Amino acid sequence: MKAAKTLTESLDNMGEVATQGDLRRIVANSLLALARKEISATDVEAMAKGLDSISNSLNAEIKVAKTAIELREKGAQLGQVVQLGQLVIGNAPQGG
Repeated sequence: MKAAKTLTESLDNMGEVATQGDLRRIVANSLLALARKEISATDVEAMAKGLDSISNSLNAEIKVAKTAIELREKGAQLGQVVQLGQLVIGNAPQGG
């Protein structure tokens, strides 16, 4: 992949955000864009709040999985944990 000269070019090269690695790349490129004065500190602050929300959601999913495993080990039935780690970022694809 060719190095992007601007944040906009970098994001345009991504196509979609589907993984935690994609989010980390956005953060790194955004910090570089801040240093280049392409974006403001307010933009980075808003992005940080969104990433904090995603991080909290991931941590909640991990706690649910740990609890389910612990309860199964003790013989309790919690049911199936469905779609763990499948949080959709963006719009879900339409079937059909």
